Amino acid sequence: MEFLVYKVIRLFFLLLGLIPETVAEKMANGIGGVWYRRDKRHREVAIKNMTTAFGREMSKEEILALSRRAFNHVALVPFEMGRSLRWNWPELKARFRIYGIFHLKAAHAKGKGVLVLTCHMGNWEFLPVSMGATGYQISAVYRPLDFKPMDRFILEMRERFGCRMYPTKKAVKGIFKELEEGNAVGLLSDQNAPKPHQSVFVDMFGKTASANNGIAQLALTTGAPVIPYFVARDGRFVRGEFGPEIPLVNTGDFEADVRTNTQNFSYAMEKMVRKFPEQWFWVHNRWKTRPKDEAQG
Repeated sequence: MEFLVYKVIRLFFLLLGLIPETVAEKMANGIGGVWYRRDKRHREVAIKNMTTAFGREMSKEEILALSRRAFNHVALVPFEMGRSLRWNWPELKARFRIYGIFHLKAAHAKGKGVLVLTCHMGNWEFLPVSMGATGYQISAVYRPLDFKPMDRFILEMRERFGCRMYPTKKAVKGIFKELEEGNAVGLLSDQNAPKPHQSVFVDMFGKTASANNGIAQLALTTGAPVIPYFVARDGRFVRGEFGPEIPLVNTGDFEADVRTNTQNFSYAMEKMVRKFPEQWFWVHNRWKTRPKDEAQG
């Protein structure tokens, strides 16, 4: 039964991919509009998040307009996923425009592997294949979906051009292996981190947020350089952009260094979001976990 459901899911996305791009965009805007109007909970989360991030820079009307565009953006993601299923390797590479690859090259040349800090920007399902288009062996960490047929489909999509995926609960051994071989490892680190032993509080857009401390711990332990990377829609192309290496602070005080470096990584992600603000995943409650000494907000 699971296999049958998986085949139905795959067929559904293939059919979505047959819809012409201009038509798909109009459909996504319609779906996004309905979703925005009907889903009060996620709409309020998005507006609250954007007010936190841009309330000092944008008017209420500008934030509302941005939130509507963000819903349209997410609604377009499944259409793009379906379309990409029909791309072969040359077609896929022709769709991407990769910027800042010299940052990846410089980090890779250090011989310690590379930790790639990334976030839910653009169509994040293009992260594995776009990094693969650089010519370097890459891998990534992911959280398996509870719905197994969908999880199988997503995993196959991410791995089809050579990216090696490691589930979160078994990722550490795989990450060390990849870094020892000099490969790049992509890690999403822009969402709320609710578990105290896996997180530290940092500033993001001027408000305290709970961030995963895993990348900082890995960087301090292995010496692997950390560079930021994101993908975003840029006209009819997918833009992939690497940023410069984020200097690692290593004073010998491991706990303090984890906090400092995680903060620096948060600043780097904030810069990513500011470049294409409508393309971040605003419907996630990024500032949900609060410090114990702060009233719940």
